[in-house]
Parts: sequence; structure tokens; C-alpha cells
Amino acid sequence: MSKNLKTLVIGTTLTAESDWIVRTGAAIARATGAVPWLVYAYNLQAFPSELGAFDNAWIEEQAEILRERLDRQARETGLAELPGFGPDQACLSLDTPHHAIVDLAQKVDADLIVVGASEGNALQRAFLGSTADRVVRKAPCPVFVVRSGATFPPTRALVPVDLSPVSAGALRFATAFLRETGGKLTDIETLFVLNPLEVEGSLQFTPGQVERFAGEELDRFTKLNAPADHTSHQVLIGYPREEILREIEDRRADIVVLGTHGRSGFERMMIGSIAAEVLQRARCNVAVVPPTLTTEGAEREKTADWNFVSDETPATVVL
Repeated sequence: MSKNLKTLVIGTTLTAESDWIVRTGAAIARATGAVPWLVYAYNLQAFPSELGAFDNAWIEEQAEILRERLDRQARETGLAELPGFGPDQACLSLDTPHHAIVDLAQKVDADLIVVGASEGNALQRAFLGSTADRVVRKAPCPVFVVRSGATFPPTRALVPVDLSPVSAGALRFATAFLRETGGKLTDIETLFVLNPLEVEGSLQFTPGQVERFAGEELDRFTKLNAPADHTSHQVLIGYPREEILREIEDRRADIVVLGTHGRSGFERMMIGSIAAEVLQRARCNVAVVPPTLTTEGAEREKTADWNFVSDETPATVVL
């Protein structure tokens, strides 16, 4: 069994498209030895009014139909064949999907949640959010967002970082996850995107110096948190959202791993902006790692100090 993944929760919609989600979750459980749980949330909005508000027989009949579909999906996707999976681990919940998934994850102390990428059109996602978006915001553990047809196990991973403790936790999660899922890892790339204003706005250093400092800190950060032979790193100048999505395409990444700071943290990687857009637009699997994985004792040791630049003695610019 994996040291990091002992229990995982898989959210399903019981559609044909969600078979891919469940198969991916089953593959993760098979590779790591984690105990899987499967959950489907439903509501009674379609309750026929002519039956009355308290027709328990009809409610039980509908629940039984859903139970049969859930069990069938577990069998057809190979989840039911796993040693750690039993009938009681296929759960129906009379709740909204994101509440059902997060509540189960908390109940079983899950180490990973597996859900599908955003469904519906762009306008619906913009105004209503998706189950994946909402799970990511509330999850007590990392969330693996499955894109239909994406490669698994992954071989090419992209980890955008901001040199913070949270992105250090994301990078450590990425290396452990890829190692434990048994994929033939080609490489992991850590990506640090410098905003043009950071490069051009320094009164103390030239743009070339700022970029060099960033590269040195990223190199140190990567070696501390991902001491793997196949790990590379890159500094790009641009706007993080566009550069991350472009790098995903250019590298043909199988997975992108993002750390999120929550609502009060540094907005460079805050869920609701960059991470949310990557969830919607990336054509690969996405793993989102919450700040709870970053331990207090590791913060100073395993992160870089990007703010040191403004504390240095100004350099002499040779014209």
C-alpha cells in the first residue's frame, strides 16, 4: 500500500462519460493499494406531484434503481474486483454532488478525491460552477480531476509553482503520486511564471538579473522538493494563466498539479482564478492540492525566498 494514499473517494454521475472517471479511480487504487469508495448523489426534483409529498414507496423504488446502476458501474469498470472494495463502499447520497463527495471524504479520512472535469457549457460554468470546482474549494485532501480520454498513468507532468510552502506541497505530492501510480515517468517540469511587471518594475535590478534570480530560486526549490533525475524547471515571463495553459499544450502534459492558497492567500495561484481556469480549459488531467498538506515544520526548509530580491543591495547597471 502507498505511504501517501490509503483511502480515496470517487464521485460518479452514473453516465457513460463517468465510466472513465471510475476506471481512473480504480487504476489509482489498484496501483497504490488504496481503499476506494464510490459515491453518487441524487435529488428528488423529478418527484411526480400526483403521488403526494410523502410517497416513501416511490422514493425507495427510485433509490433501488440507482443502487443497481451504481453496483453495475462498479462491476463494469473493474472497481468491484479490487480487494479493498465491498458493497458498502458504493454509496448513494440524497444531497448535492459536491456536498456528498466532500462529506464522504471527511467521513472516511480520504487521502484523494477523484472527480470528473467540468460539465455543461461555458456560461453554466461561469455562473453556477461545476462539481469539480466546488469539490476543490471544500476538499480536505488533494483532488484528481479526470479529463475524458486523458492518459493514465501519466508520464509528463507540469507543476506550476510560486515558490511558496503551498506549491512545495503540490510538488512533493506530484512526485509521490507519479511514483506510486506506476507510470513510466519521463519527466516532471516545475514552472515559475514571472509577471512582466515584476521583471520591468524593479528599481534595484535589471530584467535580466530578476529573471536569473528567479531561475536560481526555482532550481533550489525544485531540488529540495522533487529530488528526481527526470525533474526539470523553467522560468517564463508572462501572465500565469496564459503561460500555464500554453505550456500544457507545448509539452503535451498528461497531468498538471496545482497548489491552492485558499481565499485569503496569495492570489497568484488562488482557486477561483488561475486554478479554476486551468480546470476548465486544460485538456489533461488536473490534480489540485490544498494547503493542508504543507506542514509547519517544513515551510522554511522546503520553500524558496522570492522576496529576497527586494532586500538585496542594488546592483550596478553597466551601460
